[in-house]
Amino acid sequence: MSTDGVNPFGNQSSTHSTWPVVLSVLNLPPWLCKKRKYLMLSILVSGPKQPGDRIDVYLRPLVDDLQTLWKPGVKDVWDEFERKDFTLHAMLFTTINDNPAHRNLSGQSKRKGEACPHCLDETCSLWLRKSKKFVFFGAPSFPP
Repeated sequence: MSTDGVNPFGNQSSTHSTWPVVLSVLNLPPWLCKKRKYLMLSILVSGPKQPGDRIDVYLRPLVDDLQTLWKPGVKDVWDEFERKDFTLHAMLFTTINDNPAHRNLSGQSKRKGEACPHCLDETCSLWLRKSKKFVFFGAPSFPP
């Protein structure tokens, strides 16, 4: 799964934001995985501003579908090569996104003082009232 916010109009002063969520099939040879016909646009969140921490509302139907595909799976799918039916299972293997999108997708929020993806809830942070910013300290530069 890959997602990130884009400005479809190319105007940097525009506040409009579009978030495509793209799924790719990784059970293919490497030269086919990123071909256009094997990429699936599963969600397109479009609006006057980015979904931010509320992107989970838009991802809920996708999560429900993935849970169904994992367990119990889809029965009686035809395999042309083997010439028999099988039960299809699918899973979310990895996500590709930048740090702000990663925070949104994982439920972390820089505004709540949870900026380190390694430390999660144990991030040491302090809110500076005058500068209106969080300061993060004690987080490892490189996760072990």
